[in-house]
Amino acid sequence: MLPTRHLGKPAPETWFGLVDGIYAIVLTIVVLSYPQLILDAINKARVHEIAYDMLGRLLLSHTMSFFGVFLTGFEIWSIHRALLSLTIPARRKTVLSAIVLSIMAFAPVWVDVNNHLRQEYLIARDQLLETDAMVFRLVFFVLLLIVFATLAWLAWLEMVQYPDQRQDLAQVRAVCLHRCWLLAAVYVFSLLVPHRGALYIFMVAMFSYFGRDLWLFLRSRFVR
Repeated sequence: MLPTRHLGKPAPETWFGLVDGIYAIVLTIVVLSYPQLILDAINKARVHEIAYDMLGRLLLSHTMSFFGVFLTGFEIWSIHRALLSLTIPARRKTVLSAIVLSIMAFAPVWVDVNNHLRQEYLIARDQLLETDAMVFRLVFFVLLLIVFATLAWLAWLEMVQYPDQRQDLAQVRAVCLHRCWLLAAVYVFSLLVPHRGALYIFMVAMFSYFGRDLWLFLRSRFVR
């Protein structure tokens, strides 16, 4: 890494531009990969003479995958940006942010491979493809776990350095830790209830955004 005297002291605006740009590119690539994936599903359905219900399952799986990946990526961006806005750029933050950004920059590759493996398995019902899909799903969940754990660690480090921002940073850290537990719980659920689709990443996104509302609703209905 170049010394600060060569580049000047990094300003928060510099980080904002870099983070916004990387996440925008990542989400754009993810979005652009789905039309071709859907066209491939339709073409393979014609070649293999797949019934319409199977084609419907494929399209539903891709739809859930799209919303799950997009909403999860959007949440990671919002958490990352919140952390950068609450503190001042420093070397420690640079290293941890670089780890998160490097994983997120590689996300479209894993998403695309996982989608194709899932699609090929649903069409061919090959046991080897199912194993590959399960391995890639595990890697995908582990990468997300590393991202949220790194953001939680970054929030904890900044809480020590910036006591005046402790309350806001504690809230961000609590969200990141909640997502870590959520990822672990959903992955265990995926082992117990093998759906072989995009249900799990969709569950992560839905529980992340609406889990608290669902919990409050259930508690109001069943807990007196």
